[in-house]
Amino acid sequence: MTSRSVPGAVRAFLYSLVAAVAALALAAPASAQNGTRGQTLYTQLGCNTSNCHGNTPGENVRNVLNGAGSAAAIEYAALVRSEMNALLTYFQNDETIALDLAAYLATVTPVAPPPPPPPPTSQVVEYFHAGFGHYFVTNIGAEIAALDAGQFAGWARTGRTFDAYTAGNGSVAPVCRFFTVAFAPKSSHFYTPFATECESIKTGRDWQFEGEAFFVDLPDSNGVCPGTHTAVYRLYNNGQNGAPNHRYATDPGVRSEMIAKGWVSEGQGPLGVIFCAPR
Repeated sequence: MTSRSVPGAVRAFLYSLVAAVAALALAAPASAQNGTRGQTLYTQLGCNTSNCHGNTPGENVRNVLNGAGSAAAIEYAALVRSEMNALLTYFQNDETIALDLAAYLATVTPVAPPPPPPPPTSQVVEYFHAGFGHYFVTNIGAEIAALDAGQFAGWARTGRTFDAYTAGNGSVAPVCRFFTVAFAPKSSHFYTPFATECESIKTGRDWQFEGEAFFVDLPDSNGVCPGTHTAVYRLYNNGQNGAPNHRYATDPGVRSEMIAKGWVSEGQGPLGVIFCAPR
């Protein structure tokens, strides 16, 4: 709806509205507004999530919060949104309407958009090299096939796996993968889901960044994973055998076994949870 379709008297009122907004808000502070009347007006004006707050993800939250306690925000929305232009006459005839609506909206809990659906998953397979005393995990299909076919001598499956996401969705964290041959003839891989750790290692000379291997959820600072996710522990061999190596385990018994062998627990919380694997 363009400004030409708004009656001249209403348009003049709207043009003066911006200059009067501050004075209007100060004249009737939120504590003096009538939220009960505002709730009645809200119903009478026919507001709902599609015509007054929006029905796209996040818009309902934003618009309810913008309107909470702010008559100016409500009046401005009526000015710029064609689906709300019909409310302009009400605001012109009774300036307390917007104030009371704002008071009511301050009591409303906005409906948050649903979380994004989880991305697809793939299996992360663990291998062990008896000669190196090293562990290695990968979810890359071609790499798994080559390892299983013996193309990389000395590596064999341990029988342990966990799942990880194959893509991001704005919620899960990418896991950086690094590789080093600085301790030849042994080589090693390293994984981290923490951006600061990833960027720090990139600045060094020993580790080569190979990309984002997969995606995971992160534990909180106490090492607690969300929902039904499985905690993945990161253990460091503390330089044993002359080269660094890390093991990523979901079994608390394996964690205890490695610590007994002199490995060091790394990660969040007292148990060293490095990330959370979907079940």
